[in-house]
Amino acid sequence: MSRIIHRLSALAPVMAFAACSHVPVSTMWALRNFDAATVDPSALRAAVRLPESFEPQRGGVTLKIGWWRDGEEKAKHEMTFALKETTAPEDVAPLSGEKKEGTRIYAYRVNPADYAAIRARQKEFLEEKARNPGTTHGSFGVGADACRRGDFPEGPLLTTTFLRTQPSGAYLTVVKNLDMREAATKEKPLDELVPRCEKFANTAEPLSIAR
Repeated sequence: MSRIIHRLSALAPVMAFAACSHVPVSTMWALRNFDAATVDPSALRAAVRLPESFEPQRGGVTLKIGWWRDGEEKAKHEMTFALKETTAPEDVAPLSGEKKEGTRIYAYRVNPADYAAIRARQKEFLEEKARNPGTTHGSFGVGADACRRGDFPEGPLLTTTFLRTQPSGAYLTVVKNLDMREAATKEKPLDELVPRCEKFANTAEPLSIAR
């Protein structure tokens, strides 16, 4: 889709979401104290629910973290990490209640090889924030690049993203039922937002809970 994204300005205490009209109030409340500057990357899990004919591109589900100073928004210190698909029972089972007819669910975790780099970026932000309190801001986002098999089905093309920040905790619905038909624009038509999978050599495998 070319980017189904939820973002939290969660390296700071305040939250800001993309597609905020699709964010449940319960999620905003649950994440009111979430701080990505201190969250353990090994505990993070993300998931995306897509129409059955859609698939995430392999390596296309990513975590982006960064920070910037006031007046320097165009010079963000950012890093992007490809998330790793997970089929571990402890990661998949909590999503069983999110199954919907005609959809598939894919779950992801941070690649252990990226833990050190993420923790280094968290430390960098905290040090910069201590030097310049009130003028340094952070961001945290998860996005998914997807493609489609065959023609678009009729009706809404609803996508939902989930986030889990605590080990063995529940997944929070971050962006709920975002319709990709409504997201399309003249500059970015639907065919470009969700290109055919044939253009890509690799796509992800659906979880066993997909329907």
